[in-house]
Amino acid sequence: MPPTQAESVIKNIIREIGQECAGHGEIVSETLAAFMVKAVVLDPSNGFNMDRTLMKSDVQKLVKVCVCRLLDSKNPSLDTIKMQVYFDMNYTSRGNIYLL
Repeated sequence: MPPTQAESVIKNIIREIGQECAGHGEIVSETLAAFMVKAVVLDPSNGFNMDRTLMKSDVQKLVKVCVCRLLDSKNPSLDTIKMQVYFDMNYTSRGNIYLL
């Protein structure tokens, strides 16, 4: 099944964030970039409206905010997000685990 237009736009945003970060010497996984995009878009203080289509200026702002946050190595919340992504990647797909 071909990706929808929204999926293609999101993939392009994630790819652009990765390239921008790499240009500054920081390698960022697609998963971390995607997690950051979601966090930025869902934060009301960033002013993104989920009920309307992103304009080119919105996409540019989104990429800029995400890249700034991903490159801010002095911000402890970045470490928290990295730990959340690591947990997501390593523990949530293990299925049902029963504790005895």
